[in-house]
Amino acid sequence: MTRAFFAELFLAASMIVSSAYAAPGRLPTGVVPLFYDIRVEPDATKLTFTGSATIAIEVAAPTNTITLNAADLTISSVRIDGVVAAKVSLSTAAQTATFTFATPVTAGRHSLALSYAGKINQSATGLFAIDYDNVDGTKDRMLATQFEVAEARRFAPMWDEPGIKTPFRLTAISPAGRTAFSNMPVVSKTNNDAGKTVWVFAESPKMSSYLLFLGMGNVERKTTMVGSTEIGVISRKGVVDQGDYALASAKRLLAYYNDYFGVPYPLPKLDMIAGPGSSQFFAAMENWGAIFYFERVLLIDPKLATEGRKQSIFATVAHEVAHQWFGNLVTMNWWDDLWLNEGFASWMASKATDDLNPEWNALAHSLAFERQGAIARDARVTTHPIIQQITTLDQVGPAFDDITYRKGEAVIRMLEGWVGPESFRSGVRSYISKYRYANTVTDQLWAEIAAVSKRPVKPMMDSFTKQGGVPLVIVSEPTCTNGVTSVSLSQGRFGLDAPSKAELAWHLPVRVGEARRRTNKIVTVSGPKLQPATLAGCGLTVINDGQTAYFRTLYGPRHFAELRGEFTTLALENQVGLIADSFGLANSNDMPMERYLSLLDVVLPNAPPLVWSVIAGQLSSIDRMLTGATEQAVFRIRARALLAPVFARIGWVEKPGEASSIALLRERIIPTLGRFGDAVMTAQAATYARQSFDDPDAVPGSIRLPALSIYAYTADAARWDVLHDKARNADSSAKLLYYSSLGAVRDPALAARALALALTDEVPVSMRGNIIQSVASQHPALAFDWAVANAVRVNSFLETSTKLTFIVSLPSGSSDPALADRVSAYAAGTPPPGARKAAETTVAAINSRATLRKRQAAALALWARAR
Repeated sequence: MTRAFFAELFLAASMIVSSAYAAPGRLPTGVVPLFYDIRVEPDATKLTFTGSATIAIEVAAPTNTITLNAADLTISSVRIDGVVAAKVSLSTAAQTATFTFATPVTAGRHSLALSYAGKINQSATGLFAIDYDNVDGTKDRMLATQFEVAEARRFAPMWDEPGIKTPFRLTAISPAGRTAFSNMPVVSKTNNDAGKTVWVFAESPKMSSYLLFLGMGNVERKTTMVGSTEIGVISRKGVVDQGDYALASAKRLLAYYNDYFGVPYPLPKLDMIAGPGSSQFFAAMENWGAIFYFERVLLIDPKLATEGRKQSIFATVAHEVAHQWFGNLVTMNWWDDLWLNEGFASWMASKATDDLNPEWNALAHSLAFERQGAIARDARVTTHPIIQQITTLDQVGPAFDDITYRKGEAVIRMLEGWVGPESFRSGVRSYISKYRYANTVTDQLWAEIAAVSKRPVKPMMDSFTKQGGVPLVIVSEPTCTNGVTSVSLSQGRFGLDAPSKAELAWHLPVRVGEARRRTNKIVTVSGPKLQPATLAGCGLTVINDGQTAYFRTLYGPRHFAELRGEFTTLALENQVGLIADSFGLANSNDMPMERYLSLLDVVLPNAPPLVWSVIAGQLSSIDRMLTGATEQAVFRIRARALLAPVFARIGWVEKPGEASSIALLRERIIPTLGRFGDAVMTAQAATYARQSFDDPDAVPGSIRLPALSIYAYTADAARWDVLHDKARNADSSAKLLYYSSLGAVRDPALAARALALALTDEVPVSMRGNIIQSVASQHPALAFDWAVANAVRVNSFLETSTKLTFIVSLPSGSSDPALADRVSAYAAGTPPPGARKAAETTVAAINSRATLRKRQAAALALWARAR
């Protein structure tokens, strides 16, 4: 996933509140843990484990009961200071265990000793198993833990809330020949009388329970050093060298973050664990000192390497390592402020990637895709504030969404642009130093940045974090008098569906720039009142110059025509911003679709590759919206004609010294043209795919995946059988790729075969959800209806965090209103509110796309026939 007060302060607060009271969805506060000593012995064959825990606790006032979290555990023994509990009560619904004692436990410190047993899951929840094939083809099983959001309670009875930070000491018993690994280094390794290995790990710093980690398996480790910190990659045997790029990236990033945050990474080691398999909920998890990644986001097989994969791995490592400060060292007090973890890690990853690899244009790429994804989600009536009120655990999983991650990243970038990079960093350094090993809420960060920058940070950021929605800046036609350009700015709401009933207003830092001289100034716009802005000279005026702020810009027709006419002279960020805003405003009906399409006509084939990557994505979005419409065929012809000259310039084969942005465009444009029915592209892709099957070295890794994508999409039964055979026999690094490709086919009959396959024992449990999702990407109705019909079996292999949202999210790419009705009907019979919220989001997306199709199909067809 990338995702308070010191224990003494928490303890002081707990003395005031009786253990009989608790906030909704929270534990009573009268008893708090001070230290955990946990010992576990997994049985990977039987998928069970036994454990014991000795917990030092502090009791605020005499009490006969102690309540903590426990789920899927059998507790066999409970003692406090050696005295056996009179009663043990387990609540499955509340995921708690309550221990009742015959005489009151006195105020003060005590020792709580527990013995228990639990189960090892086959999906990424709690302690879970990962089945895989070794390099030599033999079967094997790795164990790992996934405790976010609230799954540590499946590993041991504990106070499983982020705001309760406690040191942990962990002991694990493994079969001979198996290696155990955790957050901290091993301090002792001995053999017991049963011939098993006892691993004792060093005591951890104070940390939240969801950051605890244990892994066990037949692994190897490769290391490097940054100062006194050992960085390692742990993988199944035979593939650890595929982690070299991630290891080198982590080395650069750790040095960068040590400097940026001003507080050195505090643990003696930082391992990155590569686990086979997959998850429907996450790709990587920031466990302190033991970051867990699925192999596909950490390891690079040279035969499958692409520029996109390389940059994605760097960005993922950057995100997770940033969490070691934002999330681990300083942690949100409760899940309301999840964005303090995820939004900041996302922003920090983009910033670090841009600083360390400037040729990648990571910030421009984030603007082009991450911010646009956030706006697309935030512009619907089903949006929510960045800071949400979380009262039940089923509300937390859906909170890991584009608002938390992408909008969070975008508004942080806006704040940095407003107060200045140095003031922002000084505020962050103060925040990290002041609250390390503690928990916080958002306002504590604003206070530190405001103190340094001397600016009213909280009012502006509250307007973006405490209400949902996207601002719209409406720009008057510019005038120039006596060498001074003047415009008037006003504010509204950008919405893709019915506008919100509430009056929304934001404090907007609007950077008004002169495009030719590259000069600008910031003007604050608040509410609908007109705000004048002036610039010296009579040049071309750009609003949101540099695109650092989070809003859409609506220019007047004459102003837009001027920008269109000089599009090639604009800075890259402003080119991307103009295209993205124009497409969005056409979709919201704030400007004609014809105006957006006219902008495409002036983009030359040699325009910056990132610009064409954005356009290719927009054309794909239009194509998806037109699914089932008669206009789709003619639109595809025009879209192919638009993209073909671009591809002709870059070709299939990488050229020596070409920019990374060209490689990324190649990876995007090949599948796009293939899906638009380009016959030459489809034939060439099939040739490359078949060559790679016969000899992986015969085809450059940079085009193997794009070629395979088209080969699978256009597959007939014979091709599907070839891919199925590849999936069955692939090693763990490629198995997910091939199984997912079986579902990403345009033939619905073959897609149905992939769905049936997902219910068989042939497919590893962790990959079954991915097959269903790949079918949904091409056939949303088929995937949804099938999943509803098989809901019991589908839910049996989903992770806890996705069970409420997985099925109702499958049809989110559809534009069929009838399917939206079926989603609503299904959700109405699904009791948990979390499922209904996700269903509402899906329904809104489907209906919005259907409305667009009805409104825009004619204009798109007219544009398509114009050439």
